[in-house]
Amino acid sequence: MVRVTTLTSLPPGTMIPATIDGKDLVICNDQGTVHAFDGLCPHRNGPLWQGNFVDGRIVCPWHAWEFRCDKGCLDYNSDITLTRYPVVIQGDDVFVDA
Repeated sequence: MVRVTTLTSLPPGTMIPATIDGKDLVICNDQGTVHAFDGLCPHRNGPLWQGNFVDGRIVCPWHAWEFRCDKGCLDYNSDITLTRYPVVIQGDDVFVDA
């Protein structure tokens, strides 16, 4: 587990980038639940952390593919998913196991 941020720095409705052992991730706080996913879009490897986070969805900046944070899947095709990583909250610290 690697500490990536604090809850104070990641309020609900926001997302941030993180890198663990050279792997790019995107960390989002969806209504108080923190999720960690692979940071590259499976479509064309767009950097998801540069996109938007709207209504619980990560929106890829390159082609507007939308991924649901609660399930990690593409909004319109649940067979296309982002790799999800376990998140542990300890106090104000956010840890990810990538």
